Amino acid sequence: MHALNNVGTAMLFDSRPGGREVMEEGLALALQHGFHDHAARAYTNFAEHAVVSKDFELAERLLAEGIAFAARHDLDSSTQYLLGRQAQLRMEQGRLREAETIAQGVIAMERLPVVMHLPALTVLGRVRMRMNLPDGERALLRALDEGLPTGEPQRIFPVRIALAEAAWLKEDLDAARQQLTALTTIDLTGLRAWDLGELAAWWRRSLMPSDVPARLGELPAPWALELAGQPARAAAEWTRLGLPYEAGIASMQVAGADAGAALGQAIATFETIEARQAAALARRLAQRLGLAEEMPKSRRGPYATSRQHPLGLTQSEHQVLQLIADGKSNKDIARHLSRSPRTIEHQVSAVLGKFSAANRIEVMLRLRTEPWLLTPVEAEAL
Repeated sequence: MHALNNVGTAMLFDSRPGGREVMEEGLALALQHGFHDHAARAYTNFAEHAVVSKDFELAERLLAEGIAFAARHDLDSSTQYLLGRQAQLRMEQGRLREAETIAQGVIAMERLPVVMHLPALTVLGRVRMRMNLPDGERALLRALDEGLPTGEPQRIFPVRIALAEAAWLKEDLDAARQQLTALTTIDLTGLRAWDLGELAAWWRRSLMPSDVPARLGELPAPWALELAGQPARAAAEWTRLGLPYEAGIASMQVAGADAGAALGQAIATFETIEARQAAALARRLAQRLGLAEEMPKSRRGPYATSRQHPLGLTQSEHQVLQLIADGKSNKDIARHLSRSPRTIEHQVSAVLGKFSAANRIEVMLRLRTEPWLLTPVEAEAL
């Protein structure tokens, strides 16, 4: 079982045909025979690949199933690692506030091994940096301090790239180049295609004086398009994949007659998701190009944003969840909310489904380790 998992993982991350099928088979066998540790390992590896490769539909399923499975069997380290990947998924989807909430919850856990909370710590720093909130870069520096002793590129690379991004957003290209140069001291030969594309893009954006310190093979479409001098098409591809922040950053690379429209779209995107640092940089670029008057009006006061529930619960379903947490029966919930028993039955079923839970007890187990799931769902922004 362990060997099958390792083979499937290697095939996935090497982009070899059949990797997904091997992982599905290994996971199914582990679940069928009650090998809980093997199943948890399969969920973590498979879900990590789905997030990294931007297969968000698969990632949503694996994370929901994996977190529920790990919580059900008291596999706390696996639960928290998967939650860190869920935070990363929410960040890439532009749901920055949810990403921050989930990542904070993971970091608050006691006695968690370093490698298990590093994904969450990196996300927390990157999200706070993008939102221009306090301690964003400090969290990233802490993640770097914890990642460096491992000597593992997958622990170090995301943090260095995030710090390069932070410097670039402040137009401190020297600091960005320092972070990118530091990456040349680690072995990048096994860098995954998505990571290699990200490295190459930040290398170019930071105007590095040398070539990328790795061989460029076949890169994912959005990175390949930007590196080929087609940032508008790259932005469209990021949008199709569901990554609004990356779409905005790509739009900022558009030059010539289309620069104004691209910057305007980028600003609108950034302000919608509260990526304030990037919005501010885009406005500065527009000012230098004499296009400030063409940009969307700057928002005044606090951003009025909508916050989705991390598991996609509606407001009505969230009300039901709160009453489930209070130990209320379906009959009690119907009476309390003045809804029909049939409606409540459907909503309870929907809640269980979104928690990947077989019963209320499993929902309560999730709430024990993920208290932020009881956070109220905000109304849509006006």
